[in-house]
Amino acid sequence: MVTQKRKTTPVDVKTLVLHEAGYRCANPTCRTILTIEIHHLDRVAEGGSNAPDNLIALCPNCHNLHHAGTITLSSLRSWKLLLLALNEAFDRKLVDLLLALNKVNDVHVSGDGVLQCSPGIASGLILLERRRHSDDYWVSLSEKGRRFVQAWEKGDQRAAVESISP
Repeated sequence: MVTQKRKTTPVDVKTLVLHEAGYRCANPTCRTILTIEIHHLDRVAEGGSNAPDNLIALCPNCHNLHHAGTITLSSLRSWKLLLLALNEAFDRKLVDLLLALNKVNDVHVSGDGVLQCSPGIASGLILLERRRHSDDYWVSLSEKGRRFVQAWEKGDQRAAVESISP
C-alpha cells in the first residue's frame, strides 16, 4: 500500500469545520470547548482528503478515545451527519419524518400536518400533493429526499451534502 504524505489542512477549511461544530467537540455528549483538534474521517494514508466533509472537530480526549478504538468511526460519521442536519436547519424531528416517509411512501395529512412538514416541503425533501375531489393533503419523499435518506442511513455525509445542494 502506498501511503500519501499528509498535507497541512488549510486554515479556511479548519475554520469551516470548527464553525460547523460550534467550536466544540462534535461528540454530542462531550461538547468540550478547550483545544479542539481536527480529525480525518477517512485517513489520509488511505486516500482521505482535507475537504470539510472528511473532517470533524474533536476534543483531545474524544480524539484519543477514537484512536484507541473506544469511539467508533460509525459514531464519528453519525455525529458529522448530526452536525450537517443542525447546520442545514434539519432538526431531529424532520430527519425522523424523512426516515418514516421512506418506509411508508405517502401519508395522508391535515392542514396541521402540512405545517409540521413545512421545513421538508420548503427544502424540497418532501412532496405535497392535493388529490382530486378532496380537501386533504398527501406527503411523500421527493427524489431529493430519497437521496438524502439513503445517504443518512449509510452514514455517507458526502452524499447527504450533495443530495441537498442546489
